[in-house]
Amino acid sequence: MKRRIRLMALGIAIAVNGAALVAVNASMVDGAVRELLSQPQPGRVVIVAKRQDLPANQAVASQNCPAPRAL
Repeated sequence: MKRRIRLMALGIAIAVNGAALVAVNASMVDGAVRELLSQPQPGRVVIVAKRQDLPANQAVASQNCPAPRAL
């Protein structure tokens, strides 16, 4: 009898903790989605800079980059 009561108490504790974890997770996801939706989306990003003399390893990386040259 004592063992059955302890197992029931353990089961109830696990269920309550599981429900609390699900509620906290849903709240965090909902808050993150609301935060992302409230931020304005940038229309266009323009980067203007002069070309510099790069070291050999960076020059090769910039030449092999698949991005368009004009932003």
